[in-house]
Amino acid sequence: MLLVDFGESTCKFALVKEYEKSLEVQEWGIEDIRSLEYAAEHILERMKGVHGDMEPVFVSLPATLWRSRVLYEGIERKNAALRIDSAEKETILEGLFARTRSSLKEQVQDSSGILAEDVSIQKLQILKYTIDGYHVQDILGFPGTHLDVQIMAVFALVKHLPIVDNIIQRFSSISSPRIVHLAEALEGFSQTRPQDAIYIDMGDAFTRIIATQQKRVAFVDEVSRGGRDFTLYLQETLSLGENTAKDFKERYASGDFSFPLREAVKEGFLAIAEDLARLVCKSLRSTRVSLPSSIFLFGEASKLPEIEKAFLGNIFEGLPFHEKPRISFLLPKDLWTLEFPGKTNPVFTPLFFLPYAP
Repeated sequence: MLLVDFGESTCKFALVKEYEKSLEVQEWGIEDIRSLEYAAEHILERMKGVHGDMEPVFVSLPATLWRSRVLYEGIERKNAALRIDSAEKETILEGLFARTRSSLKEQVQDSSGILAEDVSIQKLQILKYTIDGYHVQDILGFPGTHLDVQIMAVFALVKHLPIVDNIIQRFSSISSPRIVHLAEALEGFSQTRPQDAIYIDMGDAFTRIIATQQKRVAFVDEVSRGGRDFTLYLQETLSLGENTAKDFKERYASGDFSFPLREAVKEGFLAIAEDLARLVCKSLRSTRVSLPSSIFLFGEASKLPEIEKAFLGNIFEGLPFHEKPRISFLLPKDLWTLEFPGKTNPVFTPLFFLPYAP
């Protein structure tokens, strides 16, 4: 299978073969992005002549293009004693999906000012049914008054759909690609690795926050902070060009930075990391679930030492955690048994979640 993770500034890809819980990595790479279209063409060029099965193709897009939310809706049935038949179930779901679409568009408009008609909902998936407080796998055949559902929505802005369609068209030359949001992959991952946790994916322009509970995704959000903020700080502080600043950031994260330069930027880096952590906490305050204590960090910016320092402090005080949060770094080798040079690089972690997509 071919895995492709488009970020805001880099593209990660891997051609892999799955053996139960192991992956054989046959080809892989990480490259800077000029444009999504250029990156897609470059990957396809790299795949020419490579021996390996490229089906299925899983593609992950940046948070600027492909977003997700978990919504909660409910209804009251008038004839509570009657068991729900197929016709009533269809009517109930049509109503719930209509309300979910309306609620999501209203949320997006309230939070960002984007008009409802500019939001295109791509997928709606029911994660959980509850009837009169009891969880059920399916509502068919059950009586009851209060029906509550938990629904995952995946959406994009209408203006971005031509870009998404362009990417799909390019990869269609080898297979019909599946566009996957990280939350969808985590939904599948949670079925095979049951653990309530908060997953924090630190990309370049955005940081995604996803909470799982009882084998289901319970919360999805993103905040507009990430690796790019650290790059911009280096550009301004050290008067560097963008590419040089990116290289300096990588060297800083790996410890390959002179002491004077480290001292010159570490306070600024810590301030950015603490601001990112505060935004994550602000996001988590809007959850409707009690928070699991396991917190996993990964993605490009997670390699910076100031990130660990910011999240290991008292930043989570006052949030509804079960117990004191435990911070860990999630690496590709934690997801699969695999051998390749990037297995300990958290930049590749989102890429290796993709095979878990249902």
